[in-house]
Amino acid sequence: MRNNKESEFNNFDNTKDYNIHETIEFKNIKEVLFEDNLEYMTDYLRNLLKVEKPNNLDCFKQKLFLTNANQNGKRAIIYVRLSVEDIEKSDGNVSKSILNQLLMLLTYCRDKGLYVVGIFYEEGISGSDGSREEWNKTLTFCELGNTDIYICKSQSRFARSIEFVEKYLHKKFIEWNIRFLSIVDNIDTNNKGNKKSSQITAMTDQWRLEDQSVSTRSTFKAKNEAGQWTGSFAPYGYDEDPSDRYHFVIDEEAAKVVRDIYSMYANGLGYFKICKILNDKNIPTPSRYKKLKGSNYVCPVAPNGSTYWNKDTIRKILMDKTYDGILIQHRTENISYDNDKRRIIPEEEQRVVACCHERIIDPNISKIVRKKFDDRKKKDLLSLSKRETSSLISLIENAIENGNIIEEQILELKYKISLLNNALVTNNIEDIIIKFNDLRAYSSTINSQLQKDIQDGIEVFTTSKSRVRPSKDGKIHIFSKKVYCKCCGKTFTKEAYKTGPRKSGKTKAYLKCKNRLQTGGSACDNNNSIQYEKLEEVVLNEINSLINKYYNQSKLEKSYYENKNHSNIKRDIEVLEKEKNDLSKQIALNSERFALLYEDRANKIITTDEFVMLKNKYQNDNNSYNLRIEEINLEISELENKKDNQQNICDIFKKYKHISKLDRIIVDTFISKILIDKIDKGTNTREIKIIWNFNL
Repeated sequence: MRNNKESEFNNFDNTKDYNIHETIEFKNIKEVLFEDNLEYMTDYLRNLLKVEKPNNLDCFKQKLFLTNANQNGKRAIIYVRLSVEDIEKSDGNVSKSILNQLLMLLTYCRDKGLYVVGIFYEEGISGSDGSREEWNKTLTFCELGNTDIYICKSQSRFARSIEFVEKYLHKKFIEWNIRFLSIVDNIDTNNKGNKKSSQITAMTDQWRLEDQSVSTRSTFKAKNEAGQWTGSFAPYGYDEDPSDRYHFVIDEEAAKVVRDIYSMYANGLGYFKICKILNDKNIPTPSRYKKLKGSNYVCPVAPNGSTYWNKDTIRKILMDKTYDGILIQHRTENISYDNDKRRIIPEEEQRVVACCHERIIDPNISKIVRKKFDDRKKKDLLSLSKRETSSLISLIENAIENGNIIEEQILELKYKISLLNNALVTNNIEDIIIKFNDLRAYSSTINSQLQKDIQDGIEVFTTSKSRVRPSKDGKIHIFSKKVYCKCCGKTFTKEAYKTGPRKSGKTKAYLKCKNRLQTGGSACDNNNSIQYEKLEEVVLNEINSLINKYYNQSKLEKSYYENKNHSNIKRDIEVLEKEKNDLSKQIALNSERFALLYEDRANKIITTDEFVMLKNKYQNDNNSYNLRIEEINLEISELENKKDNQQNICDIFKKYKHISKLDRIIVDTFISKILIDKIDKGTNTREIKIIWNFNL
């Protein structure tokens, strides 16, 4: 997704000013385009050029054998890409730019006697983007061997990345026996002297792309600081102003929902209850609402828009100060110009401009909501500060008991500890942070062991600490991404609840359907959690039962089973290898017979019709034999993998004879996933199904 205004060119009406089908370019393309040779053409081009032959989608699944032997070594695919810059320079006529580029490539293929079997097209996307859909299709086409030559207008059309040029042009294409040609800059991978020229071209293309990125970021920064919106899609509740694309206007239908959410939260309703109310009223979620309005916005987790409201969406709306009339931009950014991964920008570095658009939320309601979040954050920080302080003081007291600290340092430590404890009594979070970090810094200078203990276990304390923090060793719980709801298929998430007396109660961990939690119960009726320790006990017993099942077989039975399986696989591989050798011999024999046909035809021993008939027969037979050889290679590979898996299973059971405690490695080794059903009200039981990584 491009986070800028340049994406609007993708919606440009390419044909409103003229009839493209009456242009000279269109007529010339129809003359040099031989549809019978085409296996695939991008749908946009098919419609633009009125191509009637349907696409053969098998060309992305298997190797195709063309019936015309004259095409061997001359099959070509064409990749056409228009960048945003090309669209800007096209004089308002995107289609004509496409036709000009396509006509040049098709004419080249005709003049060189090449058969175009595929034409791929993309626009408005960078050559450094490795997720280009049509570009990736060309790579699959090449890997399967369904072309011999890959043609572009220039190397930069293929990629503006040294990494991609090196990986594909100079490695993978050689491995796949694919020749790459670019017309304008004369790159030809069959010419060994071209490699340095290709690498230099890739470097200059990448430098140019980097310069463009710096220039674009500077432009956006200036616009952001001037209070101009430069994102792709207006936030839920707003529309882009038809008279000023850098400004928001209120979308009343969605704004009403936003006001209701703020009002419900201000009146004491939580995320769960708000979700349930919105879902019960069948109010479209923000992503679904955009789809219904015809927006091009695509939700990453639900391409057609999310069905149900969830807690994360409610929280995001409530925390967004855009609804107070404040324009907040540059919240995230790409790590670099050639890396699409995003990093979160700290609040103090975001571009914030007040009074840029009309506010949706009443100031009094907004004040209540903001105070709730501020109070919650302060409460969480205070709670966290007490835990961190307790851990730090405990480390220091242990060091004092060990006797490695001199009396003067002990007095200073006790003085700083008392200052920190006094700050905790006042609940002044800023003062607590200063005193905590001061004690931590001083303690780290006393001796190397205490310094190491503090650095390993105690982080510097800041107001940016999040509510939910991972454990200090960075570990995740052993069932993470393993436990799924049998009703809706979504993961179970871990939650902690306090049980027993208020002051002396214990905190216990539970797993619950994340889908139900996030949607207020609307998306799933699996409403009962499962105690973490209980699930751990069930899984541990099941794994030990599986181990016992393996070892309960007598040594003779086990040995017979293992040897029998290995011998069967070995025998099957030998049979396949023999069939493969026989087919190879038959191919060689047909090739010899094919060579003799020319002599028989030259000596007029056979007629032309007989020659053509026999030639086609040998070629068709060899194509069938080659196809079967490829299938045999796949079958042999699968058998080898099966053999390795059997050996791996034996190795696993030799390593684990009995397990007393689970850890993440054991769970990953044995278990693919765990499915938890809802509780049967009649029996008050629930099914827990474990799907193993292997079968005995």
